[in-house]
Amino acid sequence: MRFRDLAFLVVSNLRRMKLRLALTSLGVVIGTSAIVLMVSLGIGLQANLTAQLGDLGAATHINVFGGGGMPGAEAASLTDDVVEEFAAIEHVEAVLPSVPVMTDNITYKKYTLYSMPYGVDMDSFEKFGYELESGRLPRNDSEIVLGATLPASFSLSSDNPMMGPSASAPELDLLGKRLVVTASVYPTEEEFQADPNAQPTQVKQKFTVVGILAPSDMMTDQSAYITMDAAVDLNDVDRRKITFDQLIVKADSVNSVTDIEKTIMDRGFYAYSAQSTLESLKSVFLIIQGVLGALGGIAMLVAALGIANTMTMSIYERTREIGIMKAVGASNRQIKRVFLGEAAIIGILGGLGGLLFSAAGAALANLFVQAIIAGQATSTGAASGTPTTSFFQIPVWLAVFAIAFAAGIGLLSGVLPAVRAANLDPLTALRHE
Repeated sequence: MRFRDLAFLVVSNLRRMKLRLALTSLGVVIGTSAIVLMVSLGIGLQANLTAQLGDLGAATHINVFGGGGMPGAEAASLTDDVVEEFAAIEHVEAVLPSVPVMTDNITYKKYTLYSMPYGVDMDSFEKFGYELESGRLPRNDSEIVLGATLPASFSLSSDNPMMGPSASAPELDLLGKRLVVTASVYPTEEEFQADPNAQPTQVKQKFTVVGILAPSDMMTDQSAYITMDAAVDLNDVDRRKITFDQLIVKADSVNSVTDIEKTIMDRGFYAYSAQSTLESLKSVFLIIQGVLGALGGIAMLVAALGIANTMTMSIYERTREIGIMKAVGASNRQIKRVFLGEAAIIGILGGLGGLLFSAAGAALANLFVQAIIAGQATSTGAASGTPTTSFFQIPVWLAVFAIAFAAGIGLLSGVLPAVRAANLDPLTALRHE
């Protein structure tokens, strides 16, 4: 029997049982939809978490802190020598030490901002690839560059300083304007021992805004940056004795992050990166997707039983037809192919229908969830920001897998009925009414 003849026979047989074909395929549609929607939900949740971690820090950045309980923590201080040591690690592109300035506030005319400037080496800062929305980076100790969200983060100063800001201010045009940074200088250990009642003193310094950074990660967007020397002066510390609370190490690629992070931690420092968090969560999401897929698989199991039942009933109805086919020379293998072909087509039709149904359902669910999120953001006055990643995502591989899986289920469900049809005795089949 040629393939064309086989296909014609299979299609002709399915046309004779349209209602049964539709009902059986509907079971596969439901099963396929359940699997696709469940797995796509797991994929979407993972993508959302990945996007949120990306907002917290660039994918190639590694945040390094002092020992903090790690082996050898006593000697794990972040100094200039450590910066040079990290810079020499293979695949490290740049190292950015920072000195936080303990500020009370930053003011511009009647507006107040509560943010902590960081003193950084501007050459290293430039190597990190931060883009400027406008202006340039600071070139001297009286200049400052602001993160992307800071111009819109000022508030109207309250009449009572203890009450904090009284109202939000509109986004200010600060490029070229002068800000006043009020910092608190705390007594050193020696000064505190000499005078236990020693109080922190306030230091005020004016800075000219020379640049506004383009949107990057959350920490950068909410920070201001000055030169390292300016931060040292505000903190009133000796530059030669300074130790850093934190370093940011930039890898040359995402693939190098894990190895660099391990090298840093082996040297007694605590390191953190968004990439390492994602790696640790991959197994969790695999389990989630497996559980969700298994729940959808229950519906597919029911659909498989429906296919097997349909094909078995078809044998009883077509027993005489099978006998005639054998009488005119059809082999057992050809009989099997007819029934397996019918079962496979039921699976493919159900898989295609299930994929279309799940795609439509995922699109509606995403619109519904995003509408709820947008409504909550509007009611709370929060900025909309970047659109939320879809919670249901159907990648190409999942679509192909769904159709192939449905076809496979159809074939497996048709094996026993096909074997039973092929094993019918032709004489008995011909006498069947």
